[in-house]
Formats: sequence, structure tokens, C-alpha cells
Amino acid sequence: CAIGFILAEENKELSTFGGMLASGDDAYRRAMTDVVTAYLSFDREGKGYFTADEFQGFMSASKRADAARNVFSDERFAELDVSGDGKVDFEEFVYAFSKWVSDEDEEEDDEDPYLSRKANPLTPRVLLALQLSKTKLEKNEKGVNFTRIIMRFPKIHKVFDRLRSIHAKYDTDNSGNIELSELYDAMNEIMTADDETTVMDKSQIESIFMLSDLDHHGAQEGLDVKEFIVFCAVGFILAEAGGKSAKLITGEVSENDKEYRDAMMDIVGAYLTFDKEGKGYFTSDEMHNAVQSVGKKDAGNLLTPERWRELDIDHSGVVDFEEFVHAFSLWVTAGDDEDSDEE
Repeated sequence: CAIGFILAEENKELSTFGGMLASGDDAYRRAMTDVVTAYLSFDREGKGYFTADEFQGFMSASKRADAARNVFSDERFAELDVSGDGKVDFEEFVYAFSKWVSDEDEEEDDEDPYLSRKANPLTPRVLLALQLSKTKLEKNEKGVNFTRIIMRFPKIHKVFDRLRSIHAKYDTDNSGNIELSELYDAMNEIMTADDETTVMDKSQIESIFMLSDLDHHGAQEGLDVKEFIVFCAVGFILAEAGGKSAKLITGEVSENDKEYRDAMMDIVGAYLTFDKEGKGYFTSDEMHNAVQSVGKKDAGNLLTPERWRELDIDHSGVVDFEEFVHAFSLWVTAGDDEDSDEE
């Protein structure tokens, strides 16, 4: 099924069993996309196999290396390398992956908010979306220039103001946060769908909500304005990865709103300034190297070492897309009365 899926993705005219299943089943398509994304975590070049060294490299580069070692042990590689040739191809990976997914004995660390957020089913799709965005920018020869993005802060600010107004409108109890139940109503306005038959996927909204809940306050307390902007940015890149036909949360509005789309693409481009490989996170060294390569006064003044503390919310030593958007919203709106009061 997995092989049939990727062959059908490559050639839409090709009829395969796995491809036919994906054509009418969103859950199946998401699962197969996650399988492919998981494989590409190890075979980063897409060359058709990965070695034990690349397998070990993934563990050392993982945001939570200690947790990665528990999951991706030497015994795991032995399960992967079915043929015993020291390399793991896609078919071998899927075979072992299916065992890992169905293993009911593996324990989850529910007490760690970071692990809880990263266990989100949308996390692999966010990674894939970032990789696709990186490829798209490179294909269009639109290199990321952080200084130019800084110059567009006023335009991005206008979009953020719109999102702030929507947030305030649906914050019915004036708590400063939108609860999950209030968020469903807000999404109806943001999506501005012309098709009245469009049905929101509430489970999808909840998953994006949990990714955006960086302070881990949960569904009852909800998202503040900055987390709401994170929510919109995540929805946007997921819709981009799904193609123009995807009607995923806030991605739908970008098809008809150039100002909104440009702002969201600037956010993605700004993030990829630091995560140049599109691997889903960047380190402080990568940030400092990016600042040095910019060589511009405006960027240098903005991207100071102190900014790292704003970025690394969970103090893990690396910054993912959601954390970046949260800090980016602070930079764009710096000087606003509300944000000044909060600081």
C-alpha cells in the first residue's frame, strides 16, 4: 500500500491500489504521508536508503536526543535492516515502522508538556510542509532575505491586527484567550468559505490548537493573541502542503487574500532563514551564523542573543516553527501598547 501510494503521488495517471485508497480517504492519505515523512527523517537526501551512521545521526540531531535514543536504539536498526546489508531502503523501513506503530507496550511520557505537544499527529505534517515550502522557494529562486522581511513588518503588522481583532471578537469572556469552543466560531470567520457545504474538521482544529498552546494551559484556558497567530500560521503551511484544493483551517483564506498570504509566506521565509535544511528546528549556533551572514544593521539589531530567550520557550536548546512564530509576532508588534504592558 505504501509503495502504491508514493507511485501514484508521483504519477497521477497511474492506477495503484495504494493510490486509489488515498484518493477518497483523508485519514489514509495522512497516514501514508506520515510514513514517507518518517522515512525521510533518516534518508534526508531521498537517495533510496539510509545507513547506520545516518540512523545514529538522526538520534544525535533530534531535539530530544535522550528520548530519541530510547525509541531508535541499536535494536531498532536491526529490525530495520531486514536484509542485513547495512542499509535500509523504503520497503524495509515501512515493514519495521508498521511494527512500531502497532506496539501497544511502548510507554508515553504524559507529564512532559514538550513530549505531549510533539506527540501531536500533525507534527510530521508540519515538518513535511516546511520541507515543501523550502523546495518551493528554491524552485522559484526566491531566496530568503531577512532584511527585506523586516522592511515588510508594517504590512505583516496589518495582518496581525486583523487576527488580533478576530481574537478579541471571539474572546467572549474578555479573558485575553480564546478557548477551544470559541475557536470554532473564529475559524468560520477566518476561512470565509464561499462553499456553504464546507464542514470544518474539528479534530484537525484541536490538533493545531494543541500545537499552538505553547504555555500548555489547555483547551479551557485557550490561546492568547500570539498563540492564535501561531495557530493561523500552522494552518497555512499545512494547507500549502496539501495543494491548492486543500481547505485546511486558515489556508483557505490565503487563496483569496494576497495580503494575508504574503504575510504568512514571510513568516515561513523568516523561519527558513535559520532552519536552512527545513528539518523542523534550529539551534542558537544556526541563528548566530544566519545573523552574521546577513551583515545588515537592521537584522543585527533585531536578532540579538537576548532574542534567543524569547524564541526557546521550552528551554530545550532548539527552536521549532511554532516557537519561532510566537517570537516573530512579538518582533513585528514591538511597540504596541498591549505588548509593552505585558512585557
